[in-house]
Amino acid sequence: MLRHVLVIFVALVAWSSAYGLDPRGDIEKAVELMEARQYSFARSYLEPSLISPYISSGERSRAYYLRGFSFLAENMPVSARKDFNRALEFNPVNPAALVELGRLHMAGKGIEKDADLAVALFQQAADLDYPPGHFHIGYAYLLGEGVEKNLLKAREILGMAADEGHGFAMMSLAASYRKEHVSLPDPELAIEWYEKAYDAGESKALLSIGYMWANGEVGEPDTEQALAAFRKAAEAGVIEAHTSLAYAYLTGAGVEENPGAAFDHYSEAAAGGDVAAFLGLGHLYEHGIGVEQSAGVAKTWYERSARLGNVDAQLRMVGIYLKEGSAIARRQAIYWGREAASSGIAQALNDYAWLLATSKFEGDRNGILALDQAKKAVDSAQNAAYLDTLAAAYAEVGNFAEAIAVQEQALKAITDDEADLRGELQERLEYYQRSQPWRE
Repeated sequence: MLRHVLVIFVALVAWSSAYGLDPRGDIEKAVELMEARQYSFARSYLEPSLISPYISSGERSRAYYLRGFSFLAENMPVSARKDFNRALEFNPVNPAALVELGRLHMAGKGIEKDADLAVALFQQAADLDYPPGHFHIGYAYLLGEGVEKNLLKAREILGMAADEGHGFAMMSLAASYRKEHVSLPDPELAIEWYEKAYDAGESKALLSIGYMWANGEVGEPDTEQALAAFRKAAEAGVIEAHTSLAYAYLTGAGVEENPGAAFDHYSEAAAGGDVAAFLGLGHLYEHGIGVEQSAGVAKTWYERSARLGNVDAQLRMVGIYLKEGSAIARRQAIYWGREAASSGIAQALNDYAWLLATSKFEGDRNGILALDQAKKAVDSAQNAAYLDTLAAAYAEVGNFAEAIAVQEQALKAITDDEADLRGELQERLEYYQRSQPWRE
């Protein structure tokens, strides 16, 4: 009789495993698959666990969190948000779900941006002594998002997370001593924190150290030190370091110019998905540097980078489509100009405004929008080029008095390095004085 019962038990265990009735095992298998970046496959193991009657609420919360994380890893923030919320329904104190949901609200991904709510979620996680919660609260104070910017408080809270071994907190502490956050930077202390972050497993800290040496944040620019950091980072698997090395070989910054090496490093970075590397490969193919020149291949690489939000690539797309010249191409140029300008970057605003103000095709022009974009660029920097565009926008809307006044400012703003622009700007001034807009 006992033997008969044991046979039935073994059969049931085997049947349960075969039909997804081992939810805990399935969850752990999903974790393994996610570590291997097989996110879709991982979700197939999580699905049965989400409805299994054999796990606790806490385990179900974990399963929803994991599926949400898999969606986020594949850039599906709406699905991720739904799962993080479900995770919190089953366990309101799931700190990982609190943090990830907070990150979505802070970035406005898959939901309207709400920095106040994000900070509240981070605080709940921090109150549970969850290091990433401390990190995100400290980072919010560092940037002034959702809370009033407070450098001392940011360092205090980030220090707590750093003491708990949080590498990103160490990276942020390092950044807090650099010029973007303080008027009196402390580069030595910044590098010290970056080195601690590297020791804690954050290899990208080496990239930041390389930038500091290259930008002259540690005394005079030192390309040798910068390249050493970039090489070490590349060896540690930091994809972006290959892009920095590629640029060095392309420009001869600290090394002998080597287009082939530039191509190899850009290709390595592109294979890892670095958006800047897509732009770099586009540049090589557009100009035939180290590769056979191909406008078509260049356009493909630029578009990949542009669609992922790289503003430089978006502006390159504007230029490519304007060269093509057809009505369809011009509409594409305007589309990419608008995409670039939406970043708020002054150069992109200026270039978009110039296109809208000076196109020789009436249907492509929009003087009112050009004026708005040009004013925003000038608010950022009153240089000769941006003032020149603002004057063209005023001319396009028929306000020639302002166009003349602004163009005269543009002429006065020309620097010694821009002396060759004087003739062009003077010619446009004469057009405005005759009450004529400028056309490209």
